[in-house]
Amino acid sequence: MKFQKYMAVGILGLTMALGFSGCQSENQKNQNAYRKIGINSMAEGDYDKAVKSFQKALDTSLGKIGAEEIDICYYKAAAQFAKKDYDGAIETYTSLIDYDKENANAYYLRGSVYLDTDKKDKAFKDYKNAVKYAGREYEIYEGIYENLTNKGETEEAKNYLKKALDIKPKDGADYAEQGHVYYLLEDYTQAKSSLDRAIDKDDKTALLYLAEVYNATDQQEQGQALLESYVKENAKDSEALNTLGMMQMKDGNYEDALKYFQMGLKNKDAVNKQELMKNEIAAYEYSGDFESAKKTMQAYIKEYKSDEEAVREYTFLKTR
Repeated sequence: MKFQKYMAVGILGLTMALGFSGCQSENQKNQNAYRKIGINSMAEGDYDKAVKSFQKALDTSLGKIGAEEIDICYYKAAAQFAKKDYDGAIETYTSLIDYDKENANAYYLRGSVYLDTDKKDKAFKDYKNAVKYAGREYEIYEGIYENLTNKGETEEAKNYLKKALDIKPKDGADYAEQGHVYYLLEDYTQAKSSLDRAIDKDDKTALLYLAEVYNATDQQEQGQALLESYVKENAKDSEALNTLGMMQMKDGNYEDALKYFQMGLKNKDAVNKQELMKNEIAAYEYSGDFESAKKTMQAYIKEYKSDEEAVREYTFLKTR
């Protein structure tokens, strides 16, 4: 299930604000401290503690609802979802929607939980509202497409994705996203046309998307050249580095693949750290370096305890 960086919104029922600046300053410190504890607990896989910490952070707000509180609420709901408290996550999303009836992210995220729990009618209703208020947030359209595709709702998924094509591009970034949508729809001719226009407008992300088009149309050399050009200018783009690594894996160049995966992992803000680590392990295995694969798997399991498949793979590696 594809979620955005923050997955939900917390309970926003407080209505009374206090006006003591000294107290607010102290409360702000406490809020930040509880927020940090919550984030650290999530990183350690202790989602119960995370939820409690985020709620304590919210309790310090004294009724104030601002960007900080909403940010914390997103984290809280992410922890709720991670610990499989789906009803709690839905309640949290609903509170945000009650607070802001046009919050596309809240509709999208609540719809994703409904879909994940096989409540398709409610999911479709929320997704409809999500795209209604999404504006130019292409990530929402693409997230809905991916989630529905994973649930076997292929045609419905494409219909939502096509809605993104109704957005009239106004700059290079829009043309890049439009090209990516065409790519997902497997209309590679239109994808290339839109991406070329984005590149003409100096949009760097379009290079990454165009590389995907080349790869999909059996033009791997052109795709790799574009990716390498992109990485030179965007050395911290972990997703581009992962794509380059996977291309090398496909060609059997496992040492080069490792280089790209490890470059991506050096980025502390890598949004795809888990995927990079799994691919790094696979590259070690394919290259026959089972000792390094085992060590990396140990670190992976410590960080991602809920990945049962990885635990089974680790059991296999210990026998090598």
